[in-house]
Amino acid sequence: MKKLITAAIVALSFAGTAAADPIYIDVGVNFGGNANTAAGSTTTGWLDQLSILYTSASEITDNDGNGFLSVGDTILSTGGILNTNFAGLGDLSSNLVNSFEPQQTTFGGPSDNGFGGTWGLTFGFDDLAGFWNGFGMTYTSGTISMYYYDATMTAVSDFVRLFDLNVNGGGDTGTSTVLSGVLSNFGGAGLVNGVDAGDVFNTALGSFQDYTEEAPGNNVYFAASQDTQPLTGLNFVNGVATIGGLHNGSINFQVPEPTSIAILGLGLLGFAGARRRKS
Repeated sequence: MKKLITAAIVALSFAGTAAADPIYIDVGVNFGGNANTAAGSTTTGWLDQLSILYTSASEITDNDGNGFLSVGDTILSTGGILNTNFAGLGDLSSNLVNSFEPQQTTFGGPSDNGFGGTWGLTFGFDDLAGFWNGFGMTYTSGTISMYYYDATMTAVSDFVRLFDLNVNGGGDTGTSTVLSGVLSNFGGAGLVNGVDAGDVFNTALGSFQDYTEEAPGNNVYFAASQDTQPLTGLNFVNGVATIGGLHNGSINFQVPEPTSIAILGLGLLGFAGARRRKS
């Protein structure tokens, strides 16, 4: 059966079918919150997305030297928490996952298991690259690293790196900037309160790391949406304009539909039975 389910996941991954999936987070300790958890007292409830807040700094290069923003001009952005700009936990007030959706409420909703009080999530990147297409920025690459932290940690080197979000597409839609890509580099040797860092984020199919390792070619996908910062009045000095911004937005995750995997698995079972009868 396990081989058949694995084969089902492989076949589905080649089909490229993905849909937004609820997740839960397991940090290995019951930090408190209401009883509406996803998989025991050390977890959050089922979550649809992460809300984010961060600051960025970007350089736009005037590639054709005409002195203003035009098609083909490139952008390179840094943002969130980085070793070079981290001055202590106070920086996390403007560079973090600032809430879950749906939020925990006093009289119900999914547990946040002490999120925002005892522990938190943050992220950082230094290589988000793209170009001006005439209407907005098109983004082509970048690596966003997601971290776990708690009050005992005082430097980025203390944080536990959970995974990387590898940007491979996206851009400005007119009302927001949407980035997309796949997850990789799950956890390494890190532990979060005794939980392997790769097993902190979970879907109904298992942890993000387990899912991607179930069969070659499997991916957990992400979509990150944020407010669009207008690029007006750029001042190019020696061919480079420097801008900064404060952003808010959200991140959600996608894996192949569990129901599709189950249906495909049943189909493979039937196919295997037919082969046995024929032979």
